[in-house]
Amino acid sequence: MKRFRIKVCGMTQVGNLLDVLALGVDAIGVISCVDSPRHVGPESVGGLFDAALWAAPQVERHWVVRGVEEGVLDAALADGLACTHVQLHGAYGAEAVRIVRSHGKAAVQVHPATGEPPTVLDGAERLLLDTPGSSGGGTGRAFDWSLLSDGPDPGVPIVLAGGLHPGMGAEAFAALPDGVQWLDLNSGVEAAPGVKRPALIQDFINLFPS
Repeated sequence: MKRFRIKVCGMTQVGNLLDVLALGVDAIGVISCVDSPRHVGPESVGGLFDAALWAAPQVERHWVVRGVEEGVLDAALADGLACTHVQLHGAYGAEAVRIVRSHGKAAVQVHPATGEPPTVLDGAERLLLDTPGSSGGGTGRAFDWSLLSDGPDPGVPIVLAGGLHPGMGAEAFAALPDGVQWLDLNSGVEAAPGVKRPALIQDFINLFPS
């Protein structure tokens, strides 16, 4: 079975974050989106990223933004926010990617999996595909994964999001194309919105023995 890299998104509490990092995940995400039940304001995300940097500096730290003005994004990154990646949801374009890269961060572009092939923004280093929803994702449902095989190769690694949980079993992931290199966990491993259950994350990791 292919070894996917695993990101746990929607972290909101430092203690819970440290428990998740202890499992050996590859990335964590903190969401700034006022419509999300896992929203952490731009003025508050720094504490979570600082804790992650201290506890597991090798783990990627993703700031997931939707509706955050580009000026706020620019100012937070200029102030030394300790993220490694910025995940751009919604109406962001080339200027947002330029801002992210100008601060030495990597840009992850989000595209709703609707069947329309994405146009990858110049400079975006990954493409996250998620189930379309009114707030740009976070529906907790998987989309039709056949779209991954039927569509063109976007030329960048793909992050698969939407309704992932350990009960799906390893066989559910066996036919994914090679371009899918990351799996993004969120609501499927939670006790409550923004509070992860480490045991469920460990069960998911165990689906893919190294």
